[in-house]
Amino acid sequence: MAGADRLMAFYSSYKAVFDAVKAAVQAKSSIKTVVLGEQFTMSPLPKAIINAEPSPVKQAIQGEIIEAKIRGSIILVILSHEPADWFSNIISVMGDVVDALLEDRTLGGAAFDCIPTAFIPGEIKFKEAAFYGGEIRFEAVVNYEP
Repeated sequence: MAGADRLMAFYSSYKAVFDAVKAAVQAKSSIKTVVLGEQFTMSPLPKAIINAEPSPVKQAIQGEIIEAKIRGSIILVILSHEPADWFSNIISVMGDVVDALLEDRTLGGAAFDCIPTAFIPGEIKFKEAAFYGGEIRFEAVVNYEP
């Protein structure tokens, strides 16, 4: 049973990072909908879809602290048509999301540190349709003691 408690504690720490990222993104007025592990629909736009990515875990201090680098991506679906101006229509919205992540790099205490690691504006395809927006990748460091 003790193993199950540790697993749940790790899950709680892991999920807390994604919940905090979702809350930070929702606080931005330019994003109307934020999806984290929920059924995906296309409206209303702009929409942020937060996904988990492979996250390395290693021992930070021999026999004590474990460090998890929790990685994720935020897919931003901003327009259903090609933007007239990439900087004002797409990149400005993406910048709002980066600013939201950087506003509190501890994500309200859910992480030791969180930083954006990639900023990728471009075309996004869902179910044979093209949309415009981009992807922001992030990495949050969580120190965990079992």
